[in-house]
Amino acid sequence: MLRRLRPSRFGGRIALTAVGICLGTVAIVYIYVVAIGGAASGLGQVKTQIVVGGLIAAGIALAIGWYYATVAASNVRRLQQAARKVADGNFETTIPVASVGQLAPVARTFNEMQRRLAELDIARKQFIANASHELRTPIFSLGGFVELLEEEDPSPAEREEFVRTMRQQIERLTKLATDLLDLSQLDAGAMVMSAGSVDLGDLAREAAREFGPRAEAHGSRLQLRTAERPVLALADRERVRQIIRILLDNALTHTPEGTEIAVTANSSNRRRAELIVSDQGPGIPQRVQGRIFERFYTGDSSGGSGLGLAIATELAQRMDGRITISSSRRFTAFTLELPQARPTAAPAPARPLVKAPQ
Repeated sequence: MLRRLRPSRFGGRIALTAVGICLGTVAIVYIYVVAIGGAASGLGQVKTQIVVGGLIAAGIALAIGWYYATVAASNVRRLQQAARKVADGNFETTIPVASVGQLAPVARTFNEMQRRLAELDIARKQFIANASHELRTPIFSLGGFVELLEEEDPSPAEREEFVRTMRQQIERLTKLATDLLDLSQLDAGAMVMSAGSVDLGDLAREAAREFGPRAEAHGSRLQLRTAERPVLALADRERVRQIIRILLDNALTHTPEGTEIAVTANSSNRRRAELIVSDQGPGIPQRVQGRIFERFYTGDSSGGSGLGLAIATELAQRMDGRITISSSRRFTAFTLELPQARPTAAPAPARPLVKAPQ
């Protein structure tokens, strides 16, 4: 229904006063409207109404501002309390995002930080427990043999066996200490690498000569397969040599005697240089393959600290490469992929190691 609007008896003249309030992302504007008459006698009354309206609007604004300030202060205190708990080592208490209002993005970031700190704390505890176990085993073994040598009079053959076993335990301790040092340098970003052109075929031949006697003692046949042309990768020569040693040691340790092992160096079609260590052992179960590169993880009871493959894959990542596994029944292959280098590439100067993204 339409209705006609009639002008007021004041001739349609009005006076306006407005108060604006900004509360975070919300803007509130209070408008007070007063009709103004034509007579001068009503001017004082109009002024009074404007002042009263302004005071009322200011009072309302102060009340709302005080309320939001109280809520914000409460949310900040909640964040402070949660931060103190995290500082004390308690990573279980999270902040409900819906309860902190405009601080919700901060709460989400805080909860994510808390989750990551909890994961790091669990990894640290597991690392200490595993390292302690790996150190304790050879130390106890050495202590037992020392007591036997002190308290008994073994025969020359028994003494020789004791000395051989003690030497093995010392080598195990030395390798574990070296692995732990490498891990600490990797985690701290303190390992320095020198990028240059590396012939993977040349390193494969060196490794075959080094591990030949051990493979022969293991009853295994170590084959070398390299291309006629150099297989050049852009990487650190010493770290690539370390990775090859880890892969060959892993193949000889975790396969039965007489297993055929091969080292292959070639170039792929994706401008990547590859070095493959394969064996014809029993294969690795699928459930083990998903965790085989984790620190201190061992898929069988063959021994070892479970650090070698973890170190190898982190070294590869820091050279812009990677290590992959392919395994089936009667076959396992670990492939080291590295960026391919040009034949004329000159070695780059040494640079500090930067941690690769996860």
